[in-house]
Amino acid sequence: MKHRTWRLAVILGICLISSGCRGNMELNDLHLVHSIAIDEGSHGLTKLTAEIAELSPSGQQPKGMHNGTFFLSSEGNSLFEAARLMRTKSDRTLLWGHTAVILFSKAAAKNGINKHIEAIRRLKQFRNSTLLYVTEGQAFEALQVSKPKGPIFSQTLKGLSQGEKSTALTQQTSLIEVYKDLVNRTHDLTIPALQVVKDPIMSKKQELQATGLYAFQGEQLIGLMSTTETKGYLRALNKMESAVETLSCGPNQSITFENVSNKSVIQPFVDTTLKPKTHIDIYATLNITGYECKGAEINPEIILELEKKLNKTIASDVQQYIRYSQKHKIDLLGIGEKIHRSYPNYWKKMQASWDDIYATSQFTVTAHCRIDHTNFIFEIEPSVG
Repeated sequence: MKHRTWRLAVILGICLISSGCRGNMELNDLHLVHSIAIDEGSHGLTKLTAEIAELSPSGQQPKGMHNGTFFLSSEGNSLFEAARLMRTKSDRTLLWGHTAVILFSKAAAKNGINKHIEAIRRLKQFRNSTLLYVTEGQAFEALQVSKPKGPIFSQTLKGLSQGEKSTALTQQTSLIEVYKDLVNRTHDLTIPALQVVKDPIMSKKQELQATGLYAFQGEQLIGLMSTTETKGYLRALNKMESAVETLSCGPNQSITFENVSNKSVIQPFVDTTLKPKTHIDIYATLNITGYECKGAEINPEIILELEKKLNKTIASDVQQYIRYSQKHKIDLLGIGEKIHRSYPNYWKKMQASWDDIYATSQFTVTAHCRIDHTNFIFEIEPSVG
């Protein structure tokens, strides 16, 4: 009897697979959403704009896609409602599971992103790997800026932000990372900045740049960190890889270094006065990749001098980030969480006023740089005389 039941179950499964599942929708019944923009709408509403890939009948284009996209917009009392109302403007069911990029306007983010993140989580189809960005102007306008290559905005932004490791000017941030930071509150968060700038060759044309980080205190946007502050932050966060450092060695002359490795050690200390002191050690290994100093010879003494200059420059970058974070009372490095773990009894007394304590706490930074390779042979210019 058991064997007969098992055979019937197998046969039924084969029949279901071969005949298809009832209720499933065909591709020509769907619109695939690839990017969304979130802006402030009229009268306090939330405006949602979706970038949708044009689909063609099967076999006419690779993967069934046209070389282009179109946009739909809707407003609602919440992001969830706006997404539902957008369906009234679409002749097909909207599939949100392919969304690769969520773009917030700065104005929308200033009012808090938690409600939007919660609404996105309710839609359920969104992938945890979906990337988040913030832009200065209207997000829906940035969404429609011409792309350098390819028809889909999300593909463009994923490509731009992949330069994070080699430039240290931005950092890819996913939906799940922001959601965890908002829920756990172990540290404040950052979201990459998307900037719309003029094309240097064609001034009337605009292009996109993923540079800089917007800093948040909890869910509230505080402001944009400068290039130096971003580099200092990523150094201290152990997120610096392959980035470039430059030292001047005369008028229009410079030495260029590639960052090979970076390690940050953050050690907070708290005594009975409840005034934390935090020391940050930065250990960096670099290679010389460009040398434009005329008449200078590379020798151990010169290398030692360059290491000292790099120590000063890198420590200065981290200190500039710390000044920014203390001015705006944002704990992006999770200093409070480190104190919580090391000094739980002190933390109970500090937690309620941590923002103010952090703003006035003491930081020291020490950089330990090492130059390993020069990567090429230098020719010493012959002396004249």
